[in-house]
Amino acid sequence: MSCRRSPDLVVGAIYSIADNGGRFGIVKLLARDEGICHVRVYKQKFGSRPERVDPSKLSLGTIHDKDGFGMGHLPLSDEAFRAWQPVLISKTLVTSEELEGYRMWKEASGGVF
Repeated sequence: MSCRRSPDLVVGAIYSIADNGGRFGIVKLLARDEGICHVRVYKQKFGSRPERVDPSKLSLGTIHDKDGFGMGHLPLSDEAFRAWQPVLISKTLVTSEELEGYRMWKEASGGVF
C-alpha cells in the first residue's frame, strides 16, 4: 500500500520512530506523494518511545552539534518510513518554510531513500 493511500499516515503529524540503535527519534510528515513519505527528522533522541513532545522544543540542529542533528527534508519510500515503526504523537500544520526542501526536491526530480 502506498503512503498516499494510507489513511493512518497524516500530513502534518508528528511521529515517534524507532532507530536501529535502540533509541527513538521524532519526525514530522511534511507531504505525501505516490509511494513516498516526505519527513522532517528532528535531532532529539529518547531512550524510550515518547508519548508527548513539545513541538516548540524540537530542532534540526547543525552538523556541528555534538549531540547530533536532524534533516529538514528526507524523501522516504513508504516501506522505509514504515520500517521506522512510526507512532502518532500529535497533529500539527505544515508551514511553508518546512516545505522548502520538498519544493526543491520536486523541482530537481529528486530520488527516494
